[in-house]
Amino acid sequence: MSWTNEIRVVIGLDFGTTYSGFSLHHIENDDVGNIQANSIWPGEQFKPKLPVDFKKAIVDYLREMGKCIKETIPQYWPGIDFMNDVLLVLTIPAEYSENDKAIMRECTFNAGLISDKNSERLQFTTEPEAAAIYCMNCLKEYKLTEPGTTFMVVDCGGGTVDLTTRKLLEENQLA
Repeated sequence: MSWTNEIRVVIGLDFGTTYSGFSLHHIENDDVGNIQANSIWPGEQFKPKLPVDFKKAIVDYLREMGKCIKETIPQYWPGIDFMNDVLLVLTIPAEYSENDKAIMRECTFNAGLISDKNSERLQFTTEPEAAAIYCMNCLKEYKLTEPGTTFMVVDCGGGTVDLTTRKLLEENQLA
């Protein structure tokens, strides 16, 4: 049996420089409107003493986010085994290199969010790709899904602005 057959919950994790958040979706529910989102964090703001090792800061931050995620899942779906039943999709800036992704993978592993550093249960998507998929779902909601429909994605966050144009192709593919 493929590992993808074991996935029951998909978690979208936006680890931002200004704000962070996550969303949860049970794969048995096809309704995109049934995505649970969280952007409220318990406790105080995280302010490390300088100087700080950037990898340690990322690991500590992801570990705390992971605690919140692991506490949130059972509120919606009891019995989910985080390490076996969850696919984690982490957004990254479009300009991240393969080395940058490897660093994020290592930090995610060290934070206890995946059981194996090379786990396929951690996937990356760029922030503009994530925004384009969201826009695609909005187009479906408003019945604007004719092939050739063009839309613009503007991602303003953390001091960067990404602007891309996407075209909807056949079978909900993006160009």
